[in-house]
Amino acid sequence: MRNTRRFHYPTLLLICFLGILQACTSTRTISDDRNVEILNRAASEVQISDTTYQIRPGDEIEILVWEQPSFNTLTTVSRVGTIAIPLVGEISVTGYTQEQLKRSLELKLMEYIRGDLNLTVSIRNTDTMIVSIIGMVERPDNYSVADQTSIFRLIATAGGHTELADLSKVKLYRQASPENYVKLDLLEYLDSGQMNSAPLIVRPGDIVYVPKKENVVREMSEFLRDIVVLFGIFRVFG
Repeated sequence: MRNTRRFHYPTLLLICFLGILQACTSTRTISDDRNVEILNRAASEVQISDTTYQIRPGDEIEILVWEQPSFNTLTTVSRVGTIAIPLVGEISVTGYTQEQLKRSLELKLMEYIRGDLNLTVSIRNTDTMIVSIIGMVERPDNYSVADQTSIFRLIATAGGHTELADLSKVKLYRQASPENYVKLDLLEYLDSGQMNSAPLIVRPGDIVYVPKKENVVREMSEFLRDIVVLFGIFRVFG
């Protein structure tokens, strides 16, 4: 009986350790694959600057004419590439850039309005109004953002951070300069109550990365040390 006990306890501990190690490795692989999938889907969305972007069906277009509210409209480009403007009627806009559409509208509105035109044209491409959040959150994914939002609200939308998240080293990649990133200590902002500060605002095209705590590796090392100590104990008293 004594020899059997000496064999089973260390073996059981070793099996448990191997199981935990395999689970950690599998979890990390799944997490990495999920992050890559999210980024690939985000990258597949067309990101074009306003000066070169060509209008397409499904885009939202807002037209504002100063002191002429009867011409103001917020509409969606139809499947055939047209929009309807009050009094002006239906016009084709597919393939126009923002500036080209503005010039075309100015010519049409001059038939109805005398004097200078103060015209504003805004284009919103609904396919690209997303931000991506990856890493140690419950539901890493791409999320729709109408204009801008706080990074804390984004994390909450993603189901909150996991126990392994390191909120002191969150990285924010801006769509305007994806080669650079800003490192944010969210714990400091929480402590100071500045949860809606300018550096925390995310906009369409941005990517938020919530990393894993570095001490997870140290905890695993301590676990290995405890295993070695236990083996020594069993050897002495087994």
